[in-house]
Amino acid sequence: MGSGNRPILYYNSSVTLENNDNISELILANADGSQINNVTVRGSDTSKNNGILLVRTDNSDISNSNSSNNDYGIYLYSSSNNNITNNNASSNNFGIYLSYSSNNMLTNNIASNNRYGVYLFYSSNNMLTNNIASNNRYGICLSSSSNNTLTNNTASNNNNGIFLWYSSNNTLYHNNLINNTNNNAYDTSTNQWNTSTVGNYYSDYTGSDSDGIGDTSYQIPGGSSIDHFPLMHPWGKPPLKGDLDGDYQITSTDAAIVLEIAVGSRPFDDAADVSGDGRVSSLDALVILQNCKARALQR
Repeated sequence: MGSGNRPILYYNSSVTLENNDNISELILANADGSQINNVTVRGSDTSKNNGILLVRTDNSDISNSNSSNNDYGIYLYSSSNNNITNNNASSNNFGIYLSYSSNNMLTNNIASNNRYGVYLFYSSNNMLTNNIASNNRYGICLSSSSNNTLTNNTASNNNNGIFLWYSSNNTLYHNNLINNTNNNAYDTSTNQWNTSTVGNYYSDYTGSDSDGIGDTSYQIPGGSSIDHFPLMHPWGKPPLKGDLDGDYQITSTDAAIVLEIAVGSRPFDDAADVSGDGRVSSLDALVILQNCKARALQR
């Protein structure tokens, strides 16, 4: 029996488990071909306990499940060719953790309010797509991991957005890195932060624009990596007039940025022309402030 008098489930062969919301810990060891769907694992408060743990388990699916208030939310150790899809890993030490694991697909997961949202350790050839990592200390972290692909992920409001530590030959593009307090991106090694035509969105990028892709490159802190084609607006969302800091909200912060553009201390951005007169001036800032005031009065 585990935490809160909820059971610890252990399987060492293929298993199908669905619609179970009363588990303290779920362990799959050498359980290739397992199917886990709509399972809730919470409160594994015993030291080192994990929420959902795969050990040497391949070709399995973990989907539509919730793992919260555990040490590890979803933990893959020496496991390959698994699909981790549409899960929520929140308020853990590690949200989703891969160790010595390869060729896994992490898609449409949410990792929030963890110490580490998504963490890869000595793991290679994994694909991370459409995941959201928010309000963690580290949004997405790769340590000694290579040849992974990260695309269409959003790391927002973390201390560090995407953090690559002694990891090389990874490819990252179409990711949105928004309002991470220390660094939106950090890379101690050499990785590919763009394709031949497009890179990632960084909310602190201040370069100029003529076609939706920044005209100057974005230097990734920590090493020599560069995004040669930084996006001017978050990937997957149409540009929002008046949103100058990329948080997809119109606030007084945007009005302040408009004024900086108007006086020439920031490059021109078409999103600042909210009045539609073909130029950026204090009038645009005034329009934004008036709209902010109107919305505040409606609340």
